[in-house]
Amino acid sequence: MNSCRMEIIYLDPMTYAAVADHGVRQSILTTLFKKTYSGNSITKQELADAVGLKYQQLVYQLSNHLRDFWTVVDEEKIRGAVQEYIAPADPNAVYICLGKDRKIYMVDPIAEIFGPLSEVGLRCDLCSVDEADACIKSLVSKGIVPAEIGPYERETLSVNKRSGMRPLDRGIIESLKGIATGSPCVLTIPCERCGFMQRKNLITIQ
Repeated sequence: MNSCRMEIIYLDPMTYAAVADHGVRQSILTTLFKKTYSGNSITKQELADAVGLKYQQLVYQLSNHLRDFWTVVDEEKIRGAVQEYIAPADPNAVYICLGKDRKIYMVDPIAEIFGPLSEVGLRCDLCSVDEADACIKSLVSKGIVPAEIGPYERETLSVNKRSGMRPLDRGIIESLKGIATGSPCVLTIPCERCGFMQRKNLITIQ
């Protein structure tokens, strides 16, 4: 049975700025992550075609502005040239960036979410209250997030106009705690409890 796995990774502010308001780069990331979600890879030419860019335009964006998001997973020689197969560096990544006054910024390619958390929200916001509650209970039972949110954490959520009632809210707080040690927070939710991933047709119950 598949599961919804989200790894919350801290993103360098300069890297965030490169995609924050750039539609083409956002489209490249969204397409790359969705096309390869099930463990597949994609050639740069295939990605260029899917996004509607010329090959050299895509390579420029990948090499100069999106380097932190992808990696080469295989190579194939074709008529003397090397064809690279690429995939996300962290396929399950939900990226966060911390700004002034504890303001949090999001890059979630699968959900097509790019921007300040207080404005763009989270993928979990599309799920029902019952779905979100079931996910949080699952995460608490596994010891991934604590049952209660401390006052400082609540203040951070409040600054970002969040209540803490969604699984990713809780995951982001745990990830922020781990920045100093370089420890990302990984949320694994059974697929029958992940309405978002099912609605996006990215996971199915077998």
